Amino acid sequence: MFDSKAITREDGKEFIRACSVREVPRRQGKNIYFDEETQVAIFMIADALYAVNNICPHQHAPVIAEGFIEDCTVTCPLHGWIYDLETGKAIGGHGRLKTYEIYLDGESVMLEKPEPVEPTWTI
Repeated sequence: MFDSKAITREDGKEFIRACSVREVPRRQGKNIYFDEETQVAIFMIADALYAVNNICPHQHAPVIAEGFIEDCTVTCPLHGWIYDLETGKAIGGHGRLKTYEIYLDGESVMLEKPEPVEPTWTI
């Protein structure tokens, strides 16, 4: 589980320790669960870290961390939508995954703290 204590940078962005770099499987995702609506999928590809929303916008399924990795894309295992991990943009579609800033601090994976998401069904 992540460390909920946030570190604030000079630019005002808050970061949390999401996990150890050893916990991020190569060419697979790791889901960092905050709540049902706020989940982040972390990927390590060729020694680079990427972080995107774990919830596929196609049918609101929390499965991106379980997706198929090819080059710098992830394919949703449920419906085959493909997303660029750098930009979050759907390849050949109109959807987009939110991306988060992420970096290594020693062995710690530091993740931009996501803002809580208000479920659309409560608005």
